[in-house]
Amino acid sequence: MKLTTETIITAIALVSGLGMLAYAAIAERRPRNSLNPRLIPTTPLMFVGVIVTLLALLHIATIAGVQLPSRR
Repeated sequence: MKLTTETIITAIALVSGLGMLAYAAIAERRPRNSLNPRLIPTTPLMFVGVIVTLLALLHIATIAGVQLPSRR
């Protein structure tokens, strides 16, 4: 796999997706001191992080040349 601009952008997307996922998981487990809602909702952020991470992993696999077997 060559280091191209496409690979770099995909790696950045992978790291940002993992970062969003980690931040949301940590923020979700913190104890709440008040009943005020959080400024950033953590559950949708966690879902976005998971989706971005999965898409980046699939794109890296596609760039690496992984092919699905034929269905026949």
